[in-house]
Amino acid sequence: MSTTPTPGASALDKRKLLVCASADLTDRQHRIIPVLFKHEPQSAIVLRHGGQVFAYLNQCVHMVRRLDCMHDAVFDAEHEHLRCSMHGIVYDPTTGESLSVLCSGERLEPLRSMEIDGQVYLVDKRVTSPT
Repeated sequence: MSTTPTPGASALDKRKLLVCASADLTDRQHRIIPVLFKHEPQSAIVLRHGGQVFAYLNQCVHMVRRLDCMHDAVFDAEHEHLRCSMHGIVYDPTTGESLSVLCSGERLEPLRSMEIDGQVYLVDKRVTSPT
């Protein structure tokens, strides 16, 4: 998952965490990867929706729980929206915004991601590899 920067690497190269090959993340699919977020063990959700890659901290805004804490899934049955498996809070996969009345106006914590040379990376400076 992590990438070892070469000597003289740019700041971006130093913080790149490899998620997967671009071809391995098709539309409406996701990957969950372990990360350190602000030096604390967490996980990130990296997904492709509408052809674009998005990444979020895997943490529901309703309660401090992983979106996949009860079931090994983060999308609803139609793969249209992200959904917390505990209380069913639904999120827009392209913005992280809650679509549920209970958490209206709240958003998942976005993480910066990029596709570079056919690979998907997390490049958020708040995120490091747990290894």
